[in-house]
Amino acid sequence: MSEPSTHQGSQQPPSTAIPPALLPLLALSFVLLVLILGSGLVYVTYTHPSIAVPLTVATAGVTLVFTIAGILVTLLAAHRQ
Repeated sequence: MSEPSTHQGSQQPPSTAIPPALLPLLALSFVLLVLILGSGLVYVTYTHPSIAVPLTVATAGVTLVFTIAGILVTLLAAHRQ
């Protein structure tokens, strides 16, 4: 009995391309998430004015972390090409 031959050259690797409709969907989801979180912070700050400064400092800290992470990802992506 002969085994079925498997010709590796005819198989294509799975596609890793991002579907074109996914990027706008992700962008819209991110914007909606930021708006929901931002409106929640505005509401909490409006109802409890004493925590406005700590929330501002925390928001600045999170923004700094995301900015640094974004710069690192950009540099790694540019270096990879």
